[in-house]
Amino acid sequence: MIFGLIVLLAFLTNPSTDRHKEAIKIKLKEHMQKSMTESMNDSNNGFEQLGQAFGMILGSAIIEPIVDNLISTDNYFLFSITKITWDGETKVIGVGVFNNVFITKELDKAMDKGLLERKE
Repeated sequence: MIFGLIVLLAFLTNPSTDRHKEAIKIKLKEHMQKSMTESMNDSNNGFEQLGQAFGMILGSAIIEPIVDNLISTDNYFLFSITKITWDGETKVIGVGVFNNVFITKELDKAMDKGLLERKE
């Protein structure tokens, strides 16, 4: 009986694709703000700081289409997974269960490698 209730609760509270994407957007914005803040603290030049602040604004606008194009989810009814596809390679970067999305360290690794930056 309790097991059935837990299964039903998991099914009813499995996060949607939009919830997964929102969790990724929040994580990306946090990473971008942290990077920009560190960069701005290292700079004494007012124009450089202004440019970095402008870059942060533009970066926020770019996050939405990046997430929409690179992030997908697989729904397994009781839970779901968040995936990122980049250069033909797909990695699991999150798990959704009980209306929560938990992002793994794989996203941090991808950001540290610059995988979400455009190739020149």
